[in-house]
Amino acid sequence: MKIAIVGLGVAGGYLAARLARETEHEVYGFDALSSVETRCAWGASKHELGAIVKALDINFEDFVLFEGKRIKVIYPDSYESTIPLVGLVTFDKDALEREFLRLAKEAGAKLQLGKRVSLNELSSFELVVDATGVYRAILPKIKEDMIMPNLEYRVQYDEMPFDDFTIFPYSKLGGYTWFFPLGSGMAHVGGGDKFHRQREFVESFMQKHNGKKLKTIARPIRIVPFEHAQPIFLKRENQIVVGAGESIGCVFPLLGEGIIPSLQCAQLLFENITQKMGLDEYVNALKNKFFYFEPIFKIIIAKWSGRWSEALKAHLIPSYIRVKRMEKRFGFKIRMRDLLDVFNRT
Repeated sequence: MKIAIVGLGVAGGYLAARLARETEHEVYGFDALSSVETRCAWGASKHELGAIVKALDINFEDFVLFEGKRIKVIYPDSYESTIPLVGLVTFDKDALEREFLRLAKEAGAKLQLGKRVSLNELSSFELVVDATGVYRAILPKIKEDMIMPNLEYRVQYDEMPFDDFTIFPYSKLGGYTWFFPLGSGMAHVGGGDKFHRQREFVESFMQKHNGKKLKTIARPIRIVPFEHAQPIFLKRENQIVVGAGESIGCVFPLLGEGIIPSLQCAQLLFENITQKMGLDEYVNALKNKFFYFEPIFKIIIAKWSGRWSEALKAHLIPSYIRVKRMEKRFGFKIRMRDLLDVFNRT
């Protein structure tokens, strides 16, 4: 089968490498950017990422920049809490993505960076994968999409203002400012906000804590879960178009975390292709993997619209029970009191 992967970020690059190395399919990849360039902060669980990239014989520890011990949460009312971490790290995402592409090329994939393509140009491909992230360049636009703007800097410090992960949730649960250490006196400082206050809060943080801005690397983030990101696939005459990663809402809405969900999605699509399953099976696999996105998303919407109430707490319980078993996937301890603080104190 002739496969085109459009978008060679974390999901597309991983999928290209797996398909090129482990199947006989003809794999082509296209990306509008001329080089690998990270567009947002990268904080994720080394346990989950390590397990995912092991399939490519990659030792994830080689890419870790900083491993945290705790994350400090400072709320709008100045209340502070500390959440123990279990493998939350920052890592060299650019280098990891370059390794995906190197492995894909080495295995015979034909990749073109700096090449923007349309669906009409891909008519010779039997399968087209839209892995273009928030831009969703191949699949039709989502009717009721939700894109959260953000602003972020890579910052160099003479003296680090915090020695570990630190976040500042905004009121109305609109978003948060983050401080992610990168090692060697550097950190990512950024913020994303449904209500477009991120510039005000991030610049206030920068004025208070100084630091030299090395690079602005922000981009918007899709926060609608995949069940709202329809269509997830299209069937054309002799072609299937299917989405992967953030292009189909594989982003945990409470945190705006997309790296691990996007890679998990790419894994599911790889299994679907290699096992010759149908698209309905792919959708069901997504539902089973990301079951906890939808109820949390609904409560976030209730919070934004002023409908948060004590009665809604009960809707968190099923997701909490299941997510509690996935602490290593998230990289931090899952505690109900921390989850309730997020909704009650913002």
